[in-house]
Amino acid sequence: MTTIAAGTRTYEYDHTIGMDDFAGRAFRNLSDVALGPEENLYVLQRGEPLHHNVSVKICTVGEEWIGDFGRYGTGPGQMVWPAGIAINSQQQLFVSDEWNQRVSVFDTEGNLLGEWGEAGSGPGQLKRPCGLAVDTEGNLLVVDSGNHRIQRFTPEGQLLDSFGEHGRSAGQFNLPWGAAINDAGCIYVTDWRNDRVQKFTSSGDFVLEWGEPGSGPGQFNRPAGIAVDRDGDVYVADWHNDRVQVFDAQGEYITHFIGDATMSAWGAQLMLANPVMEGHRQTAKYPEREGRLYRPRSVKVDGDNRIFIVDSNKGRLQVYRKL
Repeated sequence: MTTIAAGTRTYEYDHTIGMDDFAGRAFRNLSDVALGPEENLYVLQRGEPLHHNVSVKICTVGEEWIGDFGRYGTGPGQMVWPAGIAINSQQQLFVSDEWNQRVSVFDTEGNLLGEWGEAGSGPGQLKRPCGLAVDTEGNLLVVDSGNHRIQRFTPEGQLLDSFGEHGRSAGQFNLPWGAAINDAGCIYVTDWRNDRVQKFTSSGDFVLEWGEPGSGPGQFNRPAGIAVDRDGDVYVADWHNDRVQVFDAQGEYITHFIGDATMSAWGAQLMLANPVMEGHRQTAKYPEREGRLYRPRSVKVDGDNRIFIVDSNKGRLQVYRKL
């Protein structure tokens, strides 16, 4: 069991969920995850281009398989490039789609409740929407990446407000990706192309920023998803550096995770049923790389300070605990 001590904080690797495969009880090219009630996870799968297998996969933290929903396409409730997923207190699931330029709303069984959004740069219009976050009032923050701004909507899609514009100065963005909200309502945004994180008040006023291009502590190479735990610490999926970095509420670097994955329950069952596959696995040239993160795209934290890392290119979730 891997333990990471960082000042007064201690983190422990817990387990891995899922495995990489094209269909069925498996994941492929993951985008995001929403943490639902009763230990349920809603894992957003961007899919594999040739097979068009976009979907939301549903399982539990303990790897009990529940099912999936979603089809490739542009029709009602269909998806092409799903990017972000969030769940509100009414158990409504919101999914953003970069291609369809919209947000679709589902219940937890996958029934379409509604969808809204259209392509454009005007108020309420969208251009490659990605990260989603539910604020303390139950409204939805949408990272309107191609328009370099954050827009806030009611669950029904009515525009409430927005902030941000293209640029490098404080409060500006260059292809923002993820958003997270702390208990006080402050908003954290990963500014993907500017390689930084920005913090705002609940109304969108700039507070502070941190980060610069690079691979050292506190530096970023295209930061993606972001999350905040109950203590106010911030977790950033440092996508192209293959790691998740941890900061305090003011952006001071604490530590980072590079991945410690062990075999998931689904993977172990597959290996047991396929001894030839297990034999090939044992002859891997670099077995020490098996547990490492590869292009993590998102990170979420639950009320028990369990950290769920979307290990996108390896088709799995890596779970840590903050002790």
